[in-house]
Amino acid sequence: MILLLLLTTTTSVSAQQVTERQVEEVSQSQQVLDRAQALKTLYERNEFRALEFNLSQLPPLAQEAVRENLVHYAAEFGKLDQAKATWLAEQAGRKPEFSIVEQGDGYQVTKAAFHYGAKARTLIQHWEHELQADDMMRKAESGTLQLSKWLTLNQTTQKQRRDLFLERVKDLSPQAIDKLVAQFATDSQLLWLPDNAIIASLAAHSGDDEMYQLLWRRRSDHYSYQELNRLASLAPQPDALTQLMAATMNPSLKQQAFKTLIALKPMPASTRQFLIAKMGENDDGVVVAQQLAQQGYSSWLRQLASSHSSNVLKKNLQIVLEQ
Repeated sequence: MILLLLLTTTTSVSAQQVTERQVEEVSQSQQVLDRAQALKTLYERNEFRALEFNLSQLPPLAQEAVRENLVHYAAEFGKLDQAKATWLAEQAGRKPEFSIVEQGDGYQVTKAAFHYGAKARTLIQHWEHELQADDMMRKAESGTLQLSKWLTLNQTTQKQRRDLFLERVKDLSPQAIDKLVAQFATDSQLLWLPDNAIIASLAAHSGDDEMYQLLWRRRSDHYSYQELNRLASLAPQPDALTQLMAATMNPSLKQQAFKTLIALKPMPASTRQFLIAKMGENDDGVVVAQQLAQQGYSSWLRQLASSHSSNVLKKNLQIVLEQ
């Protein structure tokens, strides 16, 4: 794999100055268009020695225009491999041979006449990303992707791999997902992940109750809320209800989880029983009853207050109904 030093390209002080008109004219000239069309076949076949020889026969300005044309074609053609990536890396590393000077009111700016270097770097970055993603997929499917080792590099690499995992997890087989979920039961290092991204993703794609329990026990973050919102969009499906109720154990998530459950109309019987049990608790009882009252359940609360045997529940309901 090619590793590029992604440095800001600067215009060489020895670059020859040309005008924008000259660049436009040479880029649209029949000589450049014909030569670029002919060299596309060499690019496709990875015949880069012949391609470079042909380029060397052109005048410098026309050569640069053809290089830019070919790099743009590389983006259209796709199908990058090592040989094409190597040639593109060479294009990315070339120093600008021509520059354009822009003059305005009291300022002068010099810029490169051709910009294929940046385009080439972008293509290689995308190619390397796809290679890394494919490697992750192969290891996950074969059961050789050890998450704790794969994620324990420097912070930048860890974030890149996290995002790569989130991008590709939907393409993993159920068997691969199960193997990754199983690692959380045996590898204690995974409990120290810096965020909940992978835990939430695996919970969502596996439906595994233990993964959800781990997610709800951890300190909440963007990924916890994201999964909670996803579950809310699936309610009143039974599995979604189960996890929305479980999420109320998390101090940061419980208000939103209660709000989602209480807003369900018609309210499922399992949710009613769950909320009744919660109103009988010292910690959450008043809060739950208040939200129910705000959603129009005051008469139901009065019925419960008069018929239920729990003194704690009656006390909590009395506080809310007297407000």
